This record gives sequence, structure tokens and C-alpha cells, in this order.
Amino acid sequence: MVEKLGLKSNPFEHYTAETEPHIAEYAVRPPYLQAIVARALARTPFILFGDRGAGKSATRLTLFNEIWAKKQSEVRPLVVNFVDFTAALPSLRKGAVSEDELIGEIAYLVIEQVLSWLASLTDQERAEYTEALNEDEVNLIIALLKAFYLSRPEMDRQRTMSDALRLLNRAWKTKSVLWASQRWDSLSGIVAAVIDAFTKKQAGVEVQAPVEKLLKSLAGTGGATSRTILQKLVDFVKIFPFSGIAVLVDKVDETDVTQNSADASSRLVHPILAHVQLLEVENFSWLFFLWTQIKPYFESEKFFVRLDKIPHATIEWDDKFFAEMLDSRIKYFSSGKLRFADLFQPEIDVAEATRSIISISMRSPRELVRVMDTIVVEHDMRNASNPAGSLLTQQAIEEGLDKYVKERISAVYPEKTLGQIYRLQDVVFINKDVQSAFRVNSQSARTKIKNWEDAGLVKRTGTRAPEGDQGGQPPYEYTIVDTRVERIITRRLIKLEEFTGTLPEEPEQADESAS
Repeated sequence: MVEKLGLKSNPFEHYTAETEPHIAEYAVRPPYLQAIVARALARTPFILFGDRGAGKSATRLTLFNEIWAKKQSEVRPLVVNFVDFTAALPSLRKGAVSEDELIGEIAYLVIEQVLSWLASLTDQERAEYTEALNEDEVNLIIALLKAFYLSRPEMDRQRTMSDALRLLNRAWKTKSVLWASQRWDSLSGIVAAVIDAFTKKQAGVEVQAPVEKLLKSLAGTGGATSRTILQKLVDFVKIFPFSGIAVLVDKVDETDVTQNSADASSRLVHPILAHVQLLEVENFSWLFFLWTQIKPYFESEKFFVRLDKIPHATIEWDDKFFAEMLDSRIKYFSSGKLRFADLFQPEIDVAEATRSIISISMRSPRELVRVMDTIVVEHDMRNASNPAGSLLTQQAIEEGLDKYVKERISAVYPEKTLGQIYRLQDVVFINKDVQSAFRVNSQSARTKIKNWEDAGLVKRTGTRAPEGDQGGQPPYEYTIVDTRVERIITRRLIKLEEFTGTLPEEPEQADESAS
């Protein structure tokens, strides 16, 4: 198809913003981007909720790049990505993550980002900062390095430093020629030299006592210590040409512990969001990019967060955006000659086809690209020997959608969860239907439904009239809201036998009504 239409390459082969080399040429700017940029520049907090693939990470990366692209003479904060929660997962598996763990990780990332930035400068530019330090500044730098950076194993520091340098390299457009020619291991050597220079400054003056005093203030636990650490980090970055700090928290629900649990995702970041004073540290802003399924937990008693005090929004895309997004891609890859509608046979209702594709993609820009890639590749394989078959047909659309949902869904939900949901007879159900399908009591059925809700598979959508003449409480009605699972069930694309017999059934719980 690419060849017949004269496209540069497959417009849909990249699924994430991080892997699209020319995305700036055809990306449609996401909603709330300017509002979030303004929050970062003003060093105030913000939460952007969104479904998976809705563009949260693309928004974060665009924000990161835009601020680093500003001239050094302009007022800008140090922007730091907090997207790796590996260090906190052991505690999360045991039940709870402490505030101290998260703040310690933030401190490490801030220090690392400053060191990466210093490594990017020319020797002369770097010397202007490192040689102009006064005694108090040296004390602060040494204390922070000892408390949060040099305490990490060197191998860990080399790994994360390499990632930080690469990300900064993509974002910073005004970096020196020296930086552009350096290998990452050479730049890591420069970082080591910078640390060594700070250490030598400490050796040259009597600063041992002040440093030890600072270390004690950073070594405690609790809210007061956390605020102190954040304030000291702000003082640290302001030694250099930064107005403050903006921490971008993303990918909370993408760890092996949190990926199918809004509950676990909420527990991971709740210690920060629940501590309002941490969000009010002057010149330190938290910008969260969170899964929509987390929001109800923050509105409940279990993980209550004062959302009335934290500006927030939910990222949503309308059909107009998706149409613009698809057109923009095809226009770029065809050098301006084609639009999205030109991919289809003339008899196809492109507007209706587009609506179906958007629905199956769960209104996610990332999944929309993935769906189109599946449709195009499958159609291409079936028509490789047919010169007249380069354009998409209705059959190609339906077969592509079927293949996409069957292959994609197993990467979204655990096999056990899918094996359970496929046993339902309909996409709309009540507790009694689950009892019948699994031969369990009411409490066990409620537990299953709660797990499906937590994974984002189903939602409570209403109530039904009580059965019989006895009246009573109307039962809650639930609906499968993942359109991919809905298509699998309604079109019978997967046989239940593929799952039954391989999944152990949970032991039945006692019905709470019996007690």
C-alpha cells in the first residue's frame, strides 16, 4: 500500500511519542498543553487525568521539550521526569509506599538532572558556575550529593545518568557543539569530574561541620523533613540559572504491580498528593499525568485527595481531533498529496469507518495508530499480488478490527481476568448473572465485579427493577466498557475453551447476607 500510494513509509508503524522521529512534523497539539506549560513556568501543581493512550506521555514530553528549548536567558524551571518507580515497588508490594521513599527519589532525579545539564556545557561555561560558588552553596551541594546521590551504587547511577543525558539531548536545542559530539560514557566522565570538583572545594575550606548539620536536617522522617528537602532542592537549582523545579510524574500505572490495578496505582502516589503542604513548597511544582481510573479513588475515603485544592483536568479528544490527526499523518507521509479518506475504496463510507475505528481504539490516539497499522498490514498481506487492491475495503476494515482486538487485548488485561469476563453471556449484566456464570454466591460475584472495575473493564451504569413481586433493593447493572472486549464477546471471536481448564477457580467466599 505504501508503494502503490507513494508514501514515504507506513504512517502507522510507530505507536508511542518516544519512538516517532518526525512527530513534530505532523502531531496535533494535545489539549491542556498550554495550561500545563503555564503551570510549570509558574511552579504550581496540576493533575492531568486521562485514559491509557490518551496522550498523557506525549503531553509530558512536549512540555519537557518546550521548556528546555527556551533560551538560557529566559526564566525557566528545572524540569525533571519521574517515570521509573522501581525503587518504590518492594514497599508497594508489601502494602504502602512511604513519603520519604518518594521524596528521596525526587531528590536523586533533581541532582542528576543538574549534573546532566552541567555536563552539557562547555568547559568555560561550566567553570563560570562551579568556580563562583560561595561557601554556603558548596555546603548545600555536598550535603545533597552525600545524602541522595553518592549513596546510590555507581552502576545504578551510570544507568540512570545515561537515560537522563539522552532525554536531555533530544530536548535541549541550544546545547554546545562539544555536547553533540560526545559519547554518553564520556559525558558521564564529565559528570564525575564535576562531582570531584565540588568535593575538592569542600576539602579546601572548613565546611565539615556545616555539611554535617545539613545532613542531619535531611536525614529525618516525616512531613517537616520532606518539605525541608524540597526547599533545599529549590535552593540548589537556583544556584544555577533555574527559577525552581517542575517534577513531571507519569507512567504510574505501567509497573508490573500497578498495570491492572487502579487501587495499587493510587497507593503509589497517594503519599504525595495527600500531603497538601508538599504541593505548596514555593517554586516547586508537581505535574501529575495519571490514569483516569485513579480519580475515583482520590474521591473516596480510602485514598482521599483534596482535589478541590489541586487544579486538575481530564484529557479528552473529540472526533474532530482524531480526523485532524489522521489527515495530518497521511498528508505528511504523502508529501501533501493525500488525505486519510484516500486510503479507502470509493464506495466506503469513510466517516462511518472512522467512527468504528475510533470506538475500537477506546478513543486513544496511541491505540488509533495501532488499529490502523493492523488494518493496513493485514490488508496488504491479503492483497500483495493484486495491483488493484491497494485501497482499503469494508472487509479489510472488519478483518483488521477483529485481528487487532484479539491480539491486543491479551497485552492489556491478565489472561485470568479475560478468561473470567468471556464467561458472561452479555456485555450488560448484574450480580446474579455473575453468580450463575461462575456458580458462586453474591459476595464472590461482588469481588469479581470489583476486580473488573479496578482494571477498567466494566463500569456501573445503572440499576434494574427488582425481580418478582417481593420488591427490595434494585440490583446494580454493569456494562463492559472496553469496546475491544465488547467486540470479542458480541462477535464470538474467542472460544471460551481456550481459557477454561487452565485457570483455577477462586474459593467461594461466604455470603455476607448470611451473617
